[in-house]
Amino acid sequence: MADHTIETEPEVHYLTDEEAHAIFDNAARHYMKMSGDDFLARWRAGEFGDPEKPYRPELMAVVMLLPFAE
Repeated sequence: MADHTIETEPEVHYLTDEEAHAIFDNAARHYMKMSGDDFLARWRAGEFGDPEKPYRPELMAVVMLLPFAE
């Protein structure tokens, strides 16, 4: 039996700045119970300390999205 599958490239959706910020904001609200802007201000002020000591998965879930906020 012949294989008639057609290979296509998946579509790539590049996020707008607004979409990226919304993803970050939603994660901050969900995991840290604060807005993305509040999280970013507190992160820059060093209020969270080292996210690895002790390991805080909810903090890391937002930290890994920091590039979306900037």
